[in-house]
Amino acid sequence: MASSPSFKRSDTISGTMPEALRQSRYHTKKCFARFVEQGKRLMKRQHLMGELEKSIEDKNERSKVLDGLLGYILSSTQDAAVVPPYVALAVRPNPGYWEFVNVNADDLSVDEINVIDYLKFKEMILDENWAKDENALEIDFGAVDFTTPHLTLSSSIGNGMNYISKFMSSRLISSSDKAKPLVDYLLDLNHRGENLMINESLSTVEKLQAALIVAEASISELPKDTISGISA
Repeated sequence: MASSPSFKRSDTISGTMPEALRQSRYHTKKCFARFVEQGKRLMKRQHLMGELEKSIEDKNERSKVLDGLLGYILSSTQDAAVVPPYVALAVRPNPGYWEFVNVNADDLSVDEINVIDYLKFKEMILDENWAKDENALEIDFGAVDFTTPHLTLSSSIGNGMNYISKFMSSRLISSSDKAKPLVDYLLDLNHRGENLMINESLSTVEKLQAALIVAEASISELPKDTISGISA
């Protein structure tokens, strides 16, 4: 299904959702009624789209909704936490970008929520008392400041290995202090006492860098169709 032409990259889901619900209020009402009729549950995108198709019997009307804003938003939703009468949606319209909205299935009102509120809805599916307990233990891993950059462009999909290789290479070249943990990690990799990656002869960043330069020069002289292998 193609994205709606009226949805711009700069638009927000929370700002667009009310208009999406108004475009076909009758069918939208039926759709969200189906979402909540089975009680608390976690729904994935395929479940949402399946329920939407079942709620609209007319093929032409169904196509209009699927090709409209609501169809676009639901197809961009990764999962939904259903706690009747509420349906909380986790929407990822673009790689690395998330929005969370809460829809009341009774009156189709929409509220923007944050990730903490969304996780509360997911917790309520399993244990509502625990989810509402102010003394419940919560660990926010997002508070940890990871220095590794994040991929955010759609063009990066499928290129993760190249990205990791470039990132690790830049860390290895830029600073010995930053690269030392990587060298230590490679040294620690072993199986039954046998080194898997490097041995003590390459125990420093400088030694590993020099060895890699020599190895690259040697490999570059080989024909491109040479089959590589690793000797035991």
